Amino acid sequence: MGAKAQIVGVGHHLPETVVTSAEVEERVYERAHFQIPRGLVAKLTGIRERRYRSEDEQCSDLAAKASRHALERAEIDPAEIDLLIFASCTQDLAEPATANILQEKLGANRSQVFDIKNACNSFLNGLDVAESLISTGKAKTALVAVGETLSLAIDWNIDSADRLRTGMAGLTLGDAGAAAVLKSSPNGNGRGILKGVFKTYGDQWRLATVLGGGSLYKSSEEHSYFVGHSHSLRQQALKHIPGMVDQVLEDAGWTRDEVDVVTCHQVSMDLVNAIAKRCDIPIEKCMISIRDCGNTAAASIPIGLSRAWDEGRLKPGAKILLVGAAAGFSVGVVPLVW
Repeated sequence: MGAKAQIVGVGHHLPETVVTSAEVEERVYERAHFQIPRGLVAKLTGIRERRYRSEDEQCSDLAAKASRHALERAEIDPAEIDLLIFASCTQDLAEPATANILQEKLGANRSQVFDIKNACNSFLNGLDVAESLISTGKAKTALVAVGETLSLAIDWNIDSADRLRTGMAGLTLGDAGAAAVLKSSPNGNGRGILKGVFKTYGDQWRLATVLGGGSLYKSSEEHSYFVGHSHSLRQQALKHIPGMVDQVLEDAGWTRDEVDVVTCHQVSMDLVNAIAKRCDIPIEKCMISIRDCGNTAAASIPIGLSRAWDEGRLKPGAKILLVGAAAGFSVGVVPLVW
């Protein structure tokens, strides 16, 4: 058997600009003269505030700051990285891969680099690919980094209750960077990333979209904003995630009581609570970032890991579940032993 891939460092970075939910509602009024009922965004989502990038901060900048944090914790020099994956919804350019830009900013000059993109599951898929390459001996030290500038995809021109229904999901978005460092380790120590489960239901892709930027709508301003059908997305998450958590726990030979930490993608506090209840996992075991970060897409899971590190929850042998759901509609659940 090959070596296991073990996460040895995690980090995150939040931009300086804090935007409250009340300020989001005010911005909609300033742009479209439509008054969202005061306090509605916070009431529906549980989000008090989120961060927005400054004008000169790109995806690669947020990823670089988070990556340096993770590398410092891992006590690894960028020159040791032989695999660098940029895994985000957003990116610096259409071409080349943002991973190339991140490589230059970090000085990770001996690494193979590429982007992985699968909406909010990008980090989880990047982690899965890095684990596969490490376990087969094709890489020894990997960095999976996220840099989300989601605030650029918010449609502020909400001028009616109908547009609010599909635009509310955009009002939850926040910018962030996050990263994880992986190294190969002997199988004998029992630590590392275990077998995860990934499933996609492609017939549901229309539920959450940014239509511009591809061959269908090119760079159309009209189609450059995030549109989400929140109720239908919620139904998909509640339909698919609990069963996949059951499957992963069974495959890993874990009971629910043995799980120490859960870090999941988060679009609203209500949905986090509902999924935790359906999965019969105490909410106290879940790392919560939605309240002060908003929906940070692919950064939400590694932010949770980084905060678990901050809080001293990542003790050797801790059993952790990473739970992702993404536009597409895709779901992924990955167990690991710290």
